Parts: sequence; C-alpha cells; structure tokens
Amino acid sequence: MASSHRKPRSAGKRIAGIWIPAADDGNSGLGEVERKIDDLYRRAESATEKYNAAKERATRQRKRYRIGPSAPDASTFQLADTPHDHFDQAQLMSRLPVRRRDAGNAYAPEQSAAGQKQWDAAENPRTPDATQSDLGTAKATVQKKLATARELLSRLTAQNAQKQQQADTAKSTPSDSSYATKAAKAIAFARAQVGKPYVWGAAGPGSYDCSGLTQAAWRAAGVTLPRATSDQANAGTTVPLADAQPGDLVFFHADSSHVGVYVGDGMMIHAPKPGTYVREESVHSDDSAIVHSVVRPA
Repeated sequence: MASSHRKPRSAGKRIAGIWIPAADDGNSGLGEVERKIDDLYRRAESATEKYNAAKERATRQRKRYRIGPSAPDASTFQLADTPHDHFDQAQLMSRLPVRRRDAGNAYAPEQSAAGQKQWDAAENPRTPDATQSDLGTAKATVQKKLATARELLSRLTAQNAQKQQQADTAKSTPSDSSYATKAAKAIAFARAQVGKPYVWGAAGPGSYDCSGLTQAAWRAAGVTLPRATSDQANAGTTVPLADAQPGDLVFFHADSSHVGVYVGDGMMIHAPKPGTYVREESVHSDDSAIVHSVVRPA
C-alpha cells in the first residue's frame, strides 16, 4: 500500500466553495473570497450569455413552427406557367417529406426510425427550451453562490474592521496589563490627600506641591517617578489628551511646570499653588493653564 505524505489540512470550513481556515487572521480568507467572487462574476456572466443565446434560439424556433410553411415567393410564381401549375408544385413540395419518410420506412424500418429520431431531435421546438431551462438552472446556481460569497466577504470585512479597531485600541493602552490596577491605587492615594495644603517643595505626608503629590501617588502604586515635573514629563509615554486614561499625568505650560493626576471625565487631582489645598477639578479650570502634554507612567 502506497504511503501518504500529504500534509494534513488545517481545521476550517467551506462556504460557497471557499475554504476558510479555523485560525484565519482574516486577511488570507478575505483575499480568497475576493478571488472567488471575481471567478463567480465571470461564470455568472458566461452563464447569462449562454442562457440569453438559448432563449433567443428557442424564440426563433417557436416562431418558425407557429408561422408554418413559408408563403410562396415571387421566383416560384415565375417558374410556373400558370397559377394552377404553381399551386400544383406547392402541393407536390409539401408531400415530398412525407413520401421520403414513407419510402425510408419501407426500405429500412430500423434506419428510418433512427433517422426520424434525429429529425425530431433537430426540429423539435422543445429541445431549445430544455437547453434554455438547463442553462437557466446553471445561471441561478452560480448567482446563488455569488450571493453567498458576497455575504461572506461582507462578514469577513466587518470582522477585519473589528480586529483592526481592537488592535488600535490595544496600541493606545499600556503594555502592562496591570496599569489600570496601579492607576486606581495612585488615584485612591491622591484622592485621600484632598484638603491638605500646598507647600512649595513638600512631598507629604502633611502637605504637597504638585510634583510631590504625583510622585507620592504613583509610589503608592509601586511605581517610582522622578521628583521634578520636567523629569516626570519624560518618565512615560506621551498620549493625546483625548486618549487620556485615569492615572495619566497631565502637564501644563510650555515648560511642564505644573502637573496633576488625571482621574477621568476631564477631571484631575492636583496641588494648585501656594495658599490653596489639594483638590479635584477640571483640567480646564484655569484658562491660563493650557494642557501641554499627557504622559502615561511606564
């Protein structure tokens, strides 16, 4: 028995004659579907043209049988000496097929029967109709497969779009899966300091300046940040303000001289300035303090 070295086919399914691998990333399946649709378009066009041609032949054939023997033309009248002679010739011509058939039957019944079948097959007006019906069925089959392939293409396109959206979302989120947990700890610490006074250079526990508060908050989450705001601005990944997530650091002014902890919904916790207290407020609370950048601590 001959041994087989075929590579086992991966799990998957076949839809509209298209093999879709079970672990398909979407792009290969999408390309195969698009190629299949192109092929089905060509097959549908070919089937349609054949169907149309058969329909036209059937129409001509039915018309021929409906009209019957053609009327005598002018040349027939010219060959006859008198009108009476012409009609005698017409009657004779109309009898010739019958006489030929009878003579053939008398001469060779078996051959005559076979010949009659060929005659019937060639002249029977139902033959083009049957061909037309077969081609119509083939056309409908191809169009059904085409519709299924289109539906599959639409589904795969939607799946690819969803995968791309998920990939884009993943790029905008921290690589550390525990970032949200750490950010929640940092925010909880910062919120617990609300009401404590701002003191320049202070880093807790009784008072804070802006960078002292953010440093202490992220230390509570197990992340070490530099002390100065200018250094904290370089201690992570910069993201757009529109993509800011709770726990991110929000910096203000061109020199990043002020910072707060973003808590979501456009709000932050920060130690504003001397004479004030740690508080939670909008990142746009001070018109003169324009957001310069947002950094996600590494």
